[in-house]
Amino acid sequence: MRVLRHACVTVAATVLAAGLAACGSDGTTGTKAAGDAVAGAAAGLDPRAALAASAVVMQRAGNGSLALTAEAGPMAGTAEWQQRTVVDVAAKTESGTRARIIGDEVYLGGGLQTTAVLGGKHWARIEPKDPVVGSMSVMFLTVAQLTNPVLQLSAAAQGGKLTKVGAEAVGGVQTTHYRAVEEVAKLADTLSALGGDQRAAVRQTLDTGGSTLTVDFWINDKQELVQLREYGDKGGESSAVTVTYSGLGAAPKIEAPAAGDVGKGADFAKLFRS
Repeated sequence: MRVLRHACVTVAATVLAAGLAACGSDGTTGTKAAGDAVAGAAAGLDPRAALAASAVVMQRAGNGSLALTAEAGPMAGTAEWQQRTVVDVAAKTESGTRARIIGDEVYLGGGLQTTAVLGGKHWARIEPKDPVVGSMSVMFLTVAQLTNPVLQLSAAAQGGKLTKVGAEAVGGVQTTHYRAVEEVAKLADTLSALGGDQRAAVRQTLDTGGSTLTVDFWINDKQELVQLREYGDKGGESSAVTVTYSGLGAAPKIEAPAAGDVGKGADFAKLFRS
């Protein structure tokens, strides 16, 4: 068991140090054997080793469907997390805002009003420095990074203060609940896939929630991450973002919007001017 624990932590550390890149040349080969070895055999692991084992399993899956609940409203969509974080989500609100995050690029769209102000196009690329809608870009960048299960599990396994809360059912699935308390500064350092400006903007957003981030993980008997919840020490649980994962390994490929269908961020910002 001690050897398995060491192997799990080593693999997770390698994944994290590589910027969440796949261990194998095809993105699956290097993690499949490790995932098969730990899935279903980690019930007796301590919290750190259990999270590291789950990181291996989720890295192997590579993608899945997401359902998010947050103060800003519910969102749902799909994500990829092997080579970089890629997310496609739509707000389940009247606005119908849709976001597609490809690494450090943020595209927003959705709704007839958006198409109208963009001259018939459906998307606009938004930069964090945009004076009107830049905060939306940063929000979606932050959400994308915090919903990356490999990043979250690996960071917590490496540097979090961990506890095992106990057995709990999530959506009818039996899971083990773990809790990590992490320093925001150290978590922000793991965002190596983002460009300098984007990483700084996300770090600033994380800092507004406090100096520490509490992340709860619910992991099933296959070592798959079923759900995570995170909140900063300033806002507490009332400000928590909850992410539920399903359909692991079965999500469709997410592509950047076609160049000809992308309008100007300045035009998109007209929707938010009085």
